[in-house]
Amino acid sequence: MSEIQQEQVLKLNKIRDAWLPAVEFLFGPAYEKAQFLGFEVSSDIATPEMIAPVSEQPFAYKVKVPARSFTNEVMLLADVIQVLVKGLSPSNDKENQATALSEGAAVYGAVTAIKQVFGEETLDSYLNALKDNGFAYYDAFSYVAVLLTEDPKAIKKIREMKPLLYQVEKSDFAAAGIEIDRKIADILTYTFRE
Repeated sequence: MSEIQQEQVLKLNKIRDAWLPAVEFLFGPAYEKAQFLGFEVSSDIATPEMIAPVSEQPFAYKVKVPARSFTNEVMLLADVIQVLVKGLSPSNDKENQATALSEGAAVYGAVTAIKQVFGEETLDSYLNALKDNGFAYYDAFSYVAVLLTEDPKAIKKIREMKPLLYQVEKSDFAAAGIEIDRKIADILTYTFRE
């Protein structure tokens, strides 16, 4: 690993250490079997990736972050927060598909951090760019925002029953005591499609 990559990994770890308590405050603690194995920086990818280097440990994961994320502090924070949220419910099994709930929660976490660090104007720019360039993510975020507006602790409640967000089913909302429109519950539990 080059000296630059070492500095980048150090920066990623500092961001993770600073923001993990906030992410857990919003969404609850990580799944008990989740094991973060560290960051890697790669110039060969465009978006962060979670990888499972140990097949016998399906909830152990590394995070590859694109080198280009370091050219934009807003995107760097968004990328790290999204993988922190996904790391609460890691999935390295191709059968465990992301849902609108799991992807939307990751974006919601990033939006919350961007607003806190960079303010409303930067947040508006980020959301407009997301709407234009990643509408499926914007859409998933919007439905999670509706859920958390109705019940700010909804994801925590549901993760107490089902700690892996991508396994949440429509009936789990009612079982967790969350009152939400049936259509929104349907959409949140759909398999996420980019």
